[in-house]
This record gives sequence, C-alpha cells and structure tokens, in this order.
Amino acid sequence: MSSNPIVSIITPSFNQGDYLEQTIQSVLAQTYPNIQYIIIDGGSTDYSVDIIKKHARKLHYWISEKDYGQSDAINKGIAQASGDIIAYLNADDLLEKDAVTQIVKAFAQWPDAAVIYGTCALIDEHNKQIRPPAGGPLGFYTLLIKGMLPAIHQPACFFNLKQIKRRPVLVAELEYVMDFELLLHCKKNKLPVRFIPQHLANFRIHKQAKTLSQTSKMYEEKMQVQRSYAPYLMALWAFRYLKHLIKSSRD
Repeated sequence: MSSNPIVSIITPSFNQGDYLEQTIQSVLAQTYPNIQYIIIDGGSTDYSVDIIKKHARKLHYWISEKDYGQSDAINKGIAQASGDIIAYLNADDLLEKDAVTQIVKAFAQWPDAAVIYGTCALIDEHNKQIRPPAGGPLGFYTLLIKGMLPAIHQPACFFNLKQIKRRPVLVAELEYVMDFELLLHCKKNKLPVRFIPQHLANFRIHKQAKTLSQTSKMYEEKMQVQRSYAPYLMALWAFRYLKHLIKSSRD
C-alpha cells in the first residue's frame, strides 16, 4: 500500500434527504486529501438527488436508480472504486474530521490488516451526542455470539480490499447485518482485524433508522447468519429464537 493511498468512501442512500447533506459534508471536510467519494442513491423520491447534484463536482461517481437494497448499492459503489481502502457511510451517519487521516496512519502500521476500526459515538437527529465514543477489540466467538455492539460500529470500519479478496464484498441478499457477516468472514478466515482507540464516526439514532424501525427482521437475519457460521451451536440459536418469539408476542 502506498504512503498516500486512495481511500474510497461509499454512501448508499434512499430518501435520507434530512441527513444526507451533513453526511456528505463530513466526508468532503476530511483532513486527508486523497479520497474518492461515491454516492449510490436508490432512486429517492425526496430531495436527496438535488443535494447530491449540488456536490456533484466533488464526487468521484454518483448515480440515482432503483437497486435491490443497501448491500447491492454498496457493492455497486465498490465496483466504481479504485481505492485499496474502502468504507461505507450510511446517509444519516457522520465521520469525524480526521477519521481518514487516522485510518491511513493505522494501515501504514498494519498493512496486512483486512479491517481497521475505531470508536463510534451515538447521536440523535439534532447531532446531540447520546452516548460517548465506544469500541474495542473482539474475538471471533464473542462477535459470533454477542454481535458487534458495543465493540464495533459499522461507520467506524475501514476495509482493505486486497486482503479481503471477496467479490462481491457484501452478501447482496442481506438487508440488515451485512457488516456483521463481513466481519465474521474476516475473523473466521484469520484475516487481521485491528482496533484503534480513535473516535472516527458517529452513528445516528432516529425513528426512521432501520435499527429502530425493523428490529425484529434484523434480529431474524442476524440469527440466520449466526447459524450459517456455527451450525454446531444450533441448540443455542434455537433457544434464542424461541426467546425472541416470546418477547415479540408480548410487545
């Protein structure tokens, strides 16, 4: 990897006009100069495309057309990217101003890393911090059984495509836990995953976010991935799913 590598950042977007402008600005304001910014819009019907067009001159690539979901959009963006380091930042999340600078320094220290991630704060719809930056190292079985949070937050993750060597990078059929599956893939295949104690990103919590509005579907998809990576723990997954069904029936 060169001393000044291209970092490609992909934003998948669909009807996120209320937050998209801030997300774009958080990428364009990075202190690191060698960034390709790619926006893949899924055919938004709000004012998202107007926002994208306003910044079009500073974008490496953008398109607005119907896609098959978030994973498909990100894979389309990766296909347009030429950076060795890539990240995807959803259209309601924010990067800290020196996030990419910190990541490039980290990859210079660990060039064999497949993933490097830092800490991430939670913010509300008004950018107020509702939980301070969190993150930390995580082993395969802890990740598998407990999930990513609060140790790993997707907006704070950056990936080395030459190390991952998987195309498409994300499983297109997954709608909610594609990042969880990708990290499990890296961990299971002994691809180095590194943590740095740097505040890199901010994950936005709001009523329209998938993590709040579609929690049941997300949980079921997460369990599907867990079963695929560890079918020998079927009794555990069955017990958890039963608890989930009971809880859902009470809510």
